[in-house]
Amino acid sequence: MLFALGNGLLAGLALAAFLAVADGLFGTGTFAVLIDVSYVPGLEQLPSVAELSIHLLISVGIAYAWLRYFPRGGKVAAGRYALYWMLAFAVAYLPFSLLSGSPLSWKAFWIWITGHLLFTVVLSLRVARS
Repeated sequence: MLFALGNGLLAGLALAAFLAVADGLFGTGTFAVLIDVSYVPGLEQLPSVAELSIHLLISVGIAYAWLRYFPRGGKVAAGRYALYWMLAFAVAYLPFSLLSGSPLSWKAFWIWITGHLLFTVVLSLRVARS
């Protein structure tokens, strides 16, 4: 569980930092898509730091799933596993963008994908070393 906590926080912070910097450079709003939970009843007025904390808790949960189910048998199986996660992250962009009210764009989508690729690589490397 300590692995999931440390590496989930590490990967989640790397993703958040990447998206925040990309927003500053390109103005895409992907960081807002990542942390916005205002569409959840009762969470409409949360401060940004609380929203970021929710994102980091989800990152810890994903890190736990990676630790538990990551295939350690070979590079092909591990690559396929990471690819499935990347597909899930890519698909998640559309509903989360619509729910958060952020404008959809290809630039924002590719920034989202690149950030989640960073997240996936960080977790893959950390799990492979564990």
